[in-house]
Amino acid sequence: MLDNIKRPPPAYLSYSMGLLWLWSGTQPLFFMPEMSLDLLRSVGIPNPLQWSILIAASLLDIGFAFLCFSRFRFRSSVWLLQLITVAVYSLIIAFRLPEMWAHPFAPLVKNLPIMATLFFLYQSVGDKK
Repeated sequence: MLDNIKRPPPAYLSYSMGLLWLWSGTQPLFFMPEMSLDLLRSVGIPNPLQWSILIAASLLDIGFAFLCFSRFRFRSSVWLLQLITVAVYSLIIAFRLPEMWAHPFAPLVKNLPIMATLFFLYQSVGDKK
C-alpha cells in the first residue's frame, strides 16, 4: 500500500539542474562570449542576430535555473519545457556541429542523462492529469 504513495523527487535533482542551467546561462555570456558567438556562427546564425540569440538563450537558461529553485519546480510543464529545450539544442548541435560527436568531453552524449533526469522529474511531479 505504501508503494502507491507518490513522493516528490529528491530536491537535489532540481537544485543540481538549476545550477547547471545557471552556469550554462551565465558562462557563455559573461566569460566566453567570443567562443559562444563563434559557435552560433558555425551553426549558421547570421552575424546581426548572434548577440540577440546569445542573450536570449542565456536568459532562457537563467530563467530555467530560477524555476528549478522555485516552487514552480513542482509543475510538470517546467520539466517538459526544459526537456524539449535540451533536445532542440542537442539536435541543432548534432546536425550543425557534427564534430561534437567526436569531442573528447562528449557534450552531446552528456545530454542523454540530463534528458533522462528531466524526464524523471517530469514524471515525478504530481500535477499532470
